[in-house]
Amino acid sequence: MAQFNPNMSKEQLVNDFRSADPSYNSMDDDSAYRAIVKRFPQYKLNIENTEYKPKDESGITDTLGNIWKDGYNRSIQGMAEAIATNKKQVHNLENYHPGIVADVAAGVASFFQPLDLATTVIGGGVGGVAVKGLAKKFILKKLLQNRVSKNVANKAALKASAFTQQMASSSGAGAGALGLYSGAGEALNEYISDGTISPGKVVKAGAKGAVLGGMTGATNAFLTQKGVGVIGRTLTETTQFGIAAPALEGRTPTPEDWIHAGGMILGIKGVNKVATTGFKKLNEFRKDATKQEIRYETVPEGFDITKEAEITGKRSFENEFAERIYTDTQKQRREVQILGSQGNKVQFRFLDTNEVVVRDKKIFSENYRQKDNVKLSSKELKNQRIKEVLQLEKELGHSTDQKETNRGLQRVSNGKEKLPRKDSDLSSKELIDLRDKLTVEKYTKKTLESLEKNGVPMQKTRFSIFLDDMLPESANKLLDVFRPAKNQGTVSPVRRMYVAKVDKFVVDQRRTLSETYDLMSIAGLNSEKPTSEQIKTLSKVMNLNKSEVSKNYWTLLTDAVEKGIDITETRQAKDVTNFLFNRARESGAQPGYIENYIPRILKQDVAEKVFADIYKISNMISKESPRRKEEMLVKDLKSDYIDLIIQSMNNPESFVKERGGEARFLNRIIKKTMPSLSKETREMHKEFESQVFEQNKAEPLSKFKAMALMGQLTYGEVFKKYGNLESQRTYKLPSKFYERDIRKLLGIYSSNVSRRASEIKNFGKEGEIYKNLLNNANQNDVPIMMELHNHVMGSIGYNKQYNLNPGIKDFMQKVMEWETSTKIALGTATAMNLSQFAISSALSAGYWRFTKGTYKYMTDKEFRKQVDSSGGNLYKYINEMMGLSQQSDISKKVVGRLTDISQFNRINSINNILAAASARVLIDDLVAVSVGKRGFGLGRTGSRKWANSTLNKMGIDPAEITQGKLPDSTVINAIGKFAVKTQLQKDILADPLILNRPMMKPFLQFKSFGLRQYNFITDTLKFDLAHGNFMPLLRLAAGGMATGAVAIKAKELMKQLASGEKAYDPATFFEADASEIVENVAAIGSFGFLGDFLMAGLEEGRSMSGALAFFASPPFMSDISELFKFIEALERDYKNYQGDFIKRVPSRALRMTGSPLLKDVAKRIETGGMTQSRIEFLRGRRKSAIIDSVIKAGTPEAYQDALEDMRNWNSSYPLYPILVTDIDYKAIVKRKMQKAKKQRQV
Repeated sequence: MAQFNPNMSKEQLVNDFRSADPSYNSMDDDSAYRAIVKRFPQYKLNIENTEYKPKDESGITDTLGNIWKDGYNRSIQGMAEAIATNKKQVHNLENYHPGIVADVAAGVASFFQPLDLATTVIGGGVGGVAVKGLAKKFILKKLLQNRVSKNVANKAALKASAFTQQMASSSGAGAGALGLYSGAGEALNEYISDGTISPGKVVKAGAKGAVLGGMTGATNAFLTQKGVGVIGRTLTETTQFGIAAPALEGRTPTPEDWIHAGGMILGIKGVNKVATTGFKKLNEFRKDATKQEIRYETVPEGFDITKEAEITGKRSFENEFAERIYTDTQKQRREVQILGSQGNKVQFRFLDTNEVVVRDKKIFSENYRQKDNVKLSSKELKNQRIKEVLQLEKELGHSTDQKETNRGLQRVSNGKEKLPRKDSDLSSKELIDLRDKLTVEKYTKKTLESLEKNGVPMQKTRFSIFLDDMLPESANKLLDVFRPAKNQGTVSPVRRMYVAKVDKFVVDQRRTLSETYDLMSIAGLNSEKPTSEQIKTLSKVMNLNKSEVSKNYWTLLTDAVEKGIDITETRQAKDVTNFLFNRARESGAQPGYIENYIPRILKQDVAEKVFADIYKISNMISKESPRRKEEMLVKDLKSDYIDLIIQSMNNPESFVKERGGEARFLNRIIKKTMPSLSKETREMHKEFESQVFEQNKAEPLSKFKAMALMGQLTYGEVFKKYGNLESQRTYKLPSKFYERDIRKLLGIYSSNVSRRASEIKNFGKEGEIYKNLLNNANQNDVPIMMELHNHVMGSIGYNKQYNLNPGIKDFMQKVMEWETSTKIALGTATAMNLSQFAISSALSAGYWRFTKGTYKYMTDKEFRKQVDSSGGNLYKYINEMMGLSQQSDISKKVVGRLTDISQFNRINSINNILAAASARVLIDDLVAVSVGKRGFGLGRTGSRKWANSTLNKMGIDPAEITQGKLPDSTVINAIGKFAVKTQLQKDILADPLILNRPMMKPFLQFKSFGLRQYNFITDTLKFDLAHGNFMPLLRLAAGGMATGAVAIKAKELMKQLASGEKAYDPATFFEADASEIVENVAAIGSFGFLGDFLMAGLEEGRSMSGALAFFASPPFMSDISELFKFIEALERDYKNYQGDFIKRVPSRALRMTGSPLLKDVAKRIETGGMTQSRIEFLRGRRKSAIIDSVIKAGTPEAYQDALEDMRNWNSSYPLYPILVTDIDYKAIVKRKMQKAKKQRQV
């Protein structure tokens, strides 16, 4: 070997030893050098003693992996950059020795550099179409753009394209692509090597590439015809390429040839796939983003839309009927308004006194007329009604036979068999009924014609490049469960019609709730305490002392309404019930009006406990066997017991008569189960049983009948089937079972009415529209539609198919409450939630509109009223976090109080309100752009197309704009919808069904918010980028980072106050790249406040993998792990400290809770020894992390960052400092040696 010089390079020394001893060839330079020095210490180089001076490397690809760097070096793009920068290779990979897989991957990566991708695409398209000049011009242009000199670029382009046209025209696109690519690559590679370009070599490389491309292209076509799959074709082409390439050079194939062949074939196929379908799919993706979510499409062929038209027609008539004002024919001329009708009865209200009465329809028609008809004689009035009937029949195009049938049916319905000879023979009531029937038919026909002409609303067809195009059908179905509910299942038009119905249902329900909420706010019914003036007024009118009224104000106000006491507060409460009555009537319900009405509603916890006990009885039924005289009609008791329970509750008297054996069986089971049921259920059952005995003192089936009556009552209460809206009061129970707080009563009542009214309006009073859709749906869609409809009906929490059994459900409810207390109320979620607006409402609407909306909400009363009435703040995160049950017990109240104290609820409420305020300003701007009053933004941002699309996305039809304004109701609905979307409120259509399935909630607790945030950001960016609007992307990058920094500081302050130690962010205990990603993602809000949970996983002593496991697993799993650690720690402490171990228990107990803040509080009460051990452990991790960051980055800046990190540590923990000598070059070398040793041990 050459003479040794201690200042020579490591590479030179190792190469000298390799020339003398081939055994070093299998080692990389570092390993070989260590082996040499260990064996021959005298050859130790001075390089180990020099000052640490990290090499300065920069460039966008420097942070990428070696595989990508290797691919970049091999690519035309990489070679062009090497020429421009006077390098042999852009990336120095002298010490990189890839394996087979890495080598193939690098080959594939080389094809996907920008210049290589374009070259291959152009080459593949020249066969039989383009000319030689096209390829030359393209290559020349691209090389010049990549800073290659004009002379070199011209030569490379000329020679690379020489054979392209000839070979492509004879061998196909594959030959052209590979010929052009190979020729260009050879030209640049040769220039890098010796500064020249040899025409012969370039031509040879181009010809070789063209021949190989032609061969593999022909083989692929042949195998495709024979039905060979993609994998088989790829392996065959790789084999062919691996043999043919060296054969063209006159040599035997080597392993490197096979590797090169695999990279070439996979690379060409990947580029061809992108070129042939990728761009097309991306364009389709862009177009899909601009489509309206809900739009009108043609009624599906074979689908009968008549039933929906009939329901809509009848509702239109009833609403028109309710608007009519009638006047009595007596001298008083008292005006009345129809409130409703049922059978032969009509209910109306005197407008002068508000008195409500019920009369027979015949009597009403004889004594009351529409206001305009009061002065007509009886004969004139009858003739007018006949004319109205004839005019309607003419408009409907009725034949003579139809007219006779109409009159005949009308006579039969009134108990008469003889047909009228002429219209004048019909009575006034018969004429009115016939006219009304024909009016309904007219509205139905008009609705049907509109549906057939304009189509029906449908959810747009889903579009997913990944799920629908790239994955096989089986994988697509498997992953379908993770799609939003609106996109789950097939793309059948019937399913999409149903989704549009559910969307409208949600909008209508929210509108009713928000308007009711506004009325209750005006009445002060959303306040915690009454005002002193309210107490004084109620005390006076009820003749009670102020202290009693103050203590029971909300219950006494309920009594005052029922008693008809007339004060401002009772009138406002009646405004709420009257509003809900009218909304229900408008939907098609037929409620009976009761003056001074207060709904009678069971206390929520009582209703749920009773229903849960009925559930227990049903479980007992499935396990029992019938006895003698207990004949069963159900075929399989174990599977049909639910049907048995439901049928028995529908009509217990009829059930006893027709199915006595089963009634006796149920009576026995109920009697046997009763002692194990809740106190509330036993007491209520006793009350109902006493009512049964009042009718029959010797009733043998009293247990069964009482439970059936309870079932009827609680079923309506829990499922909100009628919600005190359409049913009569038939049950008498002591007041202790009923809710009497007027705030809660009206809140529950408004929820019931809004759901039921929206259900009737969109799905029919008896669900006729839903059933029609379900009967016509694709069988694969039926289970999805049924589960979604359980959400619509409000029964999802009680359907056995989607729930845990009652015992487990109650236990998991407590677990969820515990997790919410420790992770939210006693966590740092409040601080992180401060940044939520930056990546939600402000991201979508814009920071200026967010600021303007905030200002207007605080200063403009009318603006604030409209925002508040939108219902944007109705939803409470905390309820969903805790929610398997709606019971309001002590533990749930504790959780609610804790989240109030932590200000989480307040911050959440503020975010909701400001989102709605931002939307209000955004709508004004969009309307102005839509009508051409202004334009603004980047690119096409201010265009009408963008504005109209955005309005559609918010649920607004631009056609509604009149004189530059939208109807208030439309604006309010859109504001509420915007708040729901941006603030990640529960959305049964946007969430995957599994996320809102009760049995899955304990396992997915908190996860839904992260998913909603991700979906919101991606949907927002996709929509705006498709319209040329880049502002949301810029807002996310800039504004999010700024507000994220504020949130992090707030979190640090909370932790500092809790621990008493200066905050030192635990995320920085990990390598720089990973910690920065986690911190930034959590801070700027891609997880929003959910980032707190991930950051909790990065607490002291946890690894990155542990943090991710914490994030991916159910929250309670981490608590179970903490419990085991707690027990182990106690055993270890007892062993080491005997009796003194008790001093360590409080601190360890607080850590076991899993609460981020309580863990910090634990630091205040830990012993001195615990503090020392904890900080020394952290110091060791911190020191290693700093050294690793320097090694990985390898720049002077990284070393300065390490020093800054060290100073921050020393500022937080001055008694446990990290010194400069801890991270000097010796420490770096030592750390490298430790890692190398570990790698060798692997």
